[in-house]
Amino acid sequence: MERSKKIIFVSHCLLNQNVRAVGREKFAGSFKDLLELFAASGVGIVQLPCPQLDFNGGLDRRVKSRDSYETNGYRKHCHKLSINLINQIENYLRKNYSVIAILGVELSVTCAVHQIKNGRKSSPGKGILIEELENEMQKKNFQVPIIGVNIDNIYSSIEKVQSLLDFS
Repeated sequence: MERSKKIIFVSHCLLNQNVRAVGREKFAGSFKDLLELFAASGVGIVQLPCPQLDFNGGLDRRVKSRDSYETNGYRKHCHKLSINLINQIENYLRKNYSVIAILGVELSVTCAVHQIKNGRKSSPGKGILIEELENEMQKKNFQVPIIGVNIDNIYSSIEKVQSLLDFS
């Protein structure tokens, strides 16, 4: 057996719904359909850390607005995590691995790629960790695709990820 040398970085809560804010989970454990796609494609998975879990309220936290997370302390926490993640990505790239993408979670104030949820409204925007990751990639002058998974629209997300894997 030979290594595929393909890696995908995945938001923590897609692999472990138990870390989502109370009431926001969609699955009992993991997003099984995504895991099956990764397994069928021979892609290795790197789980992103969950900044909200570590920083703000743990396993039984409530949904909060982006404004409540937009603090110097939380942004600094996400910045530090993004530097560690970029170092991991660079390590894979130096060893000739293909880093296919980073999967974020739409509507998350931390991991959204295109759309965040603020209270009951959704609006265009990025999560704080995703912003920090993009800033660090820009500083290092490289890019890894960042794809938003919307677990409120599972089938569209599955198609998007499948298409990404088909072309990697």
